Amino acid sequence: MKTYIITFFVIFTIIIISICPAFSRSGPGSESRETEELFDLTLESLLDMDISLATKSKMTLEEAPSVVSVITGDEIRHMGARNLADILRTVPGFDVIRTASFPSHMIKIRGSGDYDSVRVMMNGHTLNIIGSFFEMFPVHTIRRIEIIRGPGSALYGTGAFFGIINIVTREGGDEPSEIGLRIGSYGTVNPYGALSYKNEDFKLYLYADHHSTDGYDGIIESDTTDRFEGLEGVTPGEMTGNGKFYNLQANIAYKNFYLMGMLNADKRNNPVGIVTALVDEDEIRDKYYFGEIGYKGTVSDRGNLMLRMYYERFEMDRFWEIFPEETSEMEIHTGFPPAEGPSGNPLVKTYFIGGEVQADYEFFQGVQLVGGICYEYKNVFDIKSLANHNATGSPLEVGGITYPGLPFQYFHTGWTDISENGNWQDESDRSIFALYAQGVFDLKKLFSLTWGVENLSFTAGMRYDDYDDIGSSVNPRFGIVYAPTEKLRFKTLYGTAFRAPSSDELYIKNNPAWTGNRDLKPEELETLECFVGYDFTENIRSSLTYYKIKTENLIILSGREQKNAGQAESSGLEAEMRMGSGKYKYAYLNFTWQDVKNTTRTTVASEGGESRTQEDYCPGGIPEFYGNIGINYDFFDEHVIANLSLNYVGERERSEEKKWEGENWVRADQREPTKAHTLLNASLTFRNFYRGLEAQISCFNIFDADHRDPDNMLYYDMPEPGRWFMGRVSYAF
Repeated sequence: MKTYIITFFVIFTIIIISICPAFSRSGPGSESRETEELFDLTLESLLDMDISLATKSKMTLEEAPSVVSVITGDEIRHMGARNLADILRTVPGFDVIRTASFPSHMIKIRGSGDYDSVRVMMNGHTLNIIGSFFEMFPVHTIRRIEIIRGPGSALYGTGAFFGIINIVTREGGDEPSEIGLRIGSYGTVNPYGALSYKNEDFKLYLYADHHSTDGYDGIIESDTTDRFEGLEGVTPGEMTGNGKFYNLQANIAYKNFYLMGMLNADKRNNPVGIVTALVDEDEIRDKYYFGEIGYKGTVSDRGNLMLRMYYERFEMDRFWEIFPEETSEMEIHTGFPPAEGPSGNPLVKTYFIGGEVQADYEFFQGVQLVGGICYEYKNVFDIKSLANHNATGSPLEVGGITYPGLPFQYFHTGWTDISENGNWQDESDRSIFALYAQGVFDLKKLFSLTWGVENLSFTAGMRYDDYDDIGSSVNPRFGIVYAPTEKLRFKTLYGTAFRAPSSDELYIKNNPAWTGNRDLKPEELETLECFVGYDFTENIRSSLTYYKIKTENLIILSGREQKNAGQAESSGLEAEMRMGSGKYKYAYLNFTWQDVKNTTRTTVASEGGESRTQEDYCPGGIPEFYGNIGINYDFFDEHVIANLSLNYVGERERSEEKKWEGENWVRADQREPTKAHTLLNASLTFRNFYRGLEAQISCFNIFDADHRDPDNMLYYDMPEPGRWFMGRVSYAF
């Protein structure tokens, strides 16, 4: 690890020395403080920016009792980010992995996490279904992204397990209206338009786009079919992942009242299917939308009130080609037409309706309390299952004939609705009631401390969540923030979190791989964090965070059933340094070292009756070290802006879990580790040469590095795109 750290610091130091004279100049100073906070965000003003993510009441980054990162809209624009995945992989502690069996990215924070263990929000509204969110969300609409690394269930409930991502979108009047077009590699075309309007107390922001792509054509050398006798030779093959996406956003405000909403719809292929077999006929047709209406206002000079109501809906319609048509005549299948392989079509609709009331009040100088009450109802309905074979794993009667689970036999009725006796999930509903309260005590003000105290505060909070289907959970959090000087600050943080079982984990059935368990309880997490920040100068700032995490009652597969039996522990270091002066001149370095262990210690018996207990082991697919280096610089009086970034992800070991092979106790996964990779990205932006016209050219993975994301089913892992170009032209008016 020392070699990696030294290398990163040497590269960063060379970059800093080469541009240091420019950073000594002060940044723009003629704008108002509000404009500076939202768009300029010099390094000094960044720590003074007000956010509400950490405490649900306004507090600066420096004071916040959490490890918080903020990425501004300008940073996103000038890095030429293709999607949210590009943005988030620059954050310390964030590991972005593309999944194979679903064409989306998964965000792992501090070595752990999946779709349900990271809380994703838009303007404070929780996005309960994220699916392909990290690919689809339009980055043009982002004003800033606020990120908490660490538990947040004490304020936000389930899902705030390893971290929180809050995407703050633009409001009317933030920036001019805009039309634009992005064109890139792999047939990528993305026209978009935004209407921005402000008139005294009224604000209007509307956005629409269409995104189409042919998908990158990576080669799958070996897939699931190679594991079945008679199916060898289907791979290698080229992926086909074309798709179309549609996005609409609205943000309307009048005085203290607001209305916001979003619609995402997609229709695309999934090149590596649901059982990790290379296919060419998978099709995903999902639709997600939400609307929220609310009030945010000041009720006195010391207090604020927030009320909101929302409706959210997700419609899933996915055609899964289990195995490609080339396998139709092989031994695992019988009776299939030559051009048709085993396929299924699960459908489901889900809606959420809820509301929240929150108030904060400063009872006297130095004591601020925030509390709230919220309710949410979830309904999973219109579940259907269509197929051309029996994919339930058990005998199934169709049209008077009983079909076995294996081998796959083609229904004599052809494509058939099997929802009545072979549906993939039960309909369900869930009611959630929650109460939360938190106090922030400014000890410096309370006790009139002056010597050796620039800032000293204590935060204590707790949330109670009650689910009508899985029971209740209570989660506290505590934090001490201490700054002895303007340059030095410390944070010690403790919190717990929970993740409620999903509908799939509770109610999936008729699945040959696994089934749900209605008796599941929430997963539990406990985290301790220690943070130190130091400012070498007002333009060079650094931080170091140590964390230790313990998780229990993790939901794992035991046999074919989901059970609360897993345990894990992890610890790590996150280091960050940032140097900047003004709006467009900045550089950054961050790296993460982490150690993750599965501590479940299950006992496994061999066929001969000998038992062994699993020792604590690395679960695999997790880099021990990864980091980022970046620089942004302007030329010709801010008319040309250059951005260069480097993302390094270290070697990923395979899982050290063991199994019995006859009478030998051996590693279950004996593949070589997933290789380390380094991605160099660059972007050049030309702005304001003619009125509101702006052009940009970006290149990702400049050196065309072969990089892959770990996968347990693909022997050679999931290939990621090579060199990728993207051009953008836009006009603001």
